[in-house]
Amino acid sequence: MKIFVSSLTRRRPEMLNALLGSWAGMTIPDNCTVTFLIVENDTEQTAAAVMEANRGNFPNSNLLYVLETELGIPFGRNRAAKEAIAADADLLLFVDDDEEVAEDWLVRMIDGYRRSNAALLGAPLRSRPPEAKLSYIQQRMYENVEARYAQKEARAKQLATLNSTDRVTIVTNNWLAELSIFKTHNIWFDEAMRYTGGTDSKLYADVRRAGLVTGWVSDAFVYETIPPERLSFAYQYRRARDQSNTHIRRKSQTLGRPAIVGVLPVPLKAVILLGQLIAIPLTGGKTMLDAARTMGWISGRIGYVAGTKSSLYSEVTGS
Repeated sequence: MKIFVSSLTRRRPEMLNALLGSWAGMTIPDNCTVTFLIVENDTEQTAAAVMEANRGNFPNSNLLYVLETELGIPFGRNRAAKEAIAADADLLLFVDDDEEVAEDWLVRMIDGYRRSNAALLGAPLRSRPPEAKLSYIQQRMYENVEARYAQKEARAKQLATLNSTDRVTIVTNNWLAELSIFKTHNIWFDEAMRYTGGTDSKLYADVRRAGLVTGWVSDAFVYETIPPERLSFAYQYRRARDQSNTHIRRKSQTLGRPAIVGVLPVPLKAVILLGQLIAIPLTGGKTMLDAARTMGWISGRIGYVAGTKSSLYSEVTGS
């Protein structure tokens, strides 16, 4: 079996170096040949030096690097798929460049694939704190994020199986796909959503609509190191706002619903938000992330009705 393991990067050399180190220390599954691919989505090369510094750590695998100058995450992801197809690979896997994989990650992903009927598989994301000293607010926010990831992992383990993900969305932070999704079914990451985010969720929905089986590998872990600048109320609010805007826009267009339908739950959400804000000092900050995300959800829905679009990924955070 021929496998491409890929990640996108843009101006984050320290994170990329950690990812490559985890790839180099990974166990390769039996009867598999693995090509590791970094797609730099930028106007110029900034990751080439990091790639060369790590090349000697991959003596038994190919380590490839390409520059995709058409900016936007879907262009980078589609470039990775095209590179894998050109190499006649069977599977494409994605993780993010701010993540590190467990030593047995690929073994467990491939074992899950072999035991399933799925064309697309996801797996859990866990968090790691940054090495930098965190402020009180950043530490509380990190604890909130860590708890949210743990809840999502537990929910997916309960609801999803190797052959079913009816109530779990598969996104590219830990992702495996048969390349037939692209080659045979002509399902690609939507390049019209250049900076909005959500193209992996849309691809997942398109795969489901095509009648393909999707599955969940509950024991193949990747770990995200969260930069301090993401551990603020403002960042988490903006992230939730843009995710909400993109989600309701895509859902409304797919179902043909008028824009006003998207804001009908806003009054109830506003009441929930008030309770979350009041609870922040009473719970030692345990509702801080919930409040930021609820506020973002409301803003994203109102913004959709007002005609604004997400630009979540037009800027880069982390280094």
